[in-house]
Amino acid sequence: MDIRIKQLIGELKLAEITYRMSSLRMSDQPAKDQLITLAERKMKFIKGIIDQHDETFERMMLEVLVMVKPEHDKLEIELDHLLLQGWETEILDYCLEKENKIEKLYKQLITDAQYDEFLKALLMSQLTDTTDIINELEDTKAVFESIFSLESAI
Repeated sequence: MDIRIKQLIGELKLAEITYRMSSLRMSDQPAKDQLITLAERKMKFIKGIIDQHDETFERMMLEVLVMVKPEHDKLEIELDHLLLQGWETEILDYCLEKENKIEKLYKQLITDAQYDEFLKALLMSQLTDTTDIINELEDTKAVFESIFSLESAI
């Protein structure tokens, strides 16, 4: 499997971890549910990509987790800080940063001629879903910002 595909899988796994950890600290139940759903979608994306290669899921996840270990450790520290503060809008900003990074990776991979049309179609579909996720997160963040601005005005 191409290293850039493994990098994409690594970023998807880090996003999945981010969403699961973030869901634990959100005070709003619909936001918690949204983040859990997004984490599950990331796992579907990962499985979809792995299924296109002759790799077992478990073996590939071990390889990817070893590859992203330093970034995973950094992620845990950064998220712990945000989660302990309870800053929900900052948590959503962090999630948006992850999605924007993933979106860029998809765009790079889709334009590469070395991948077959089926894989490109899968990546294009996931890119479209990622764009939808970004819009969802931005909408959720806007709701939180309007709530916090109302509370501070009182």
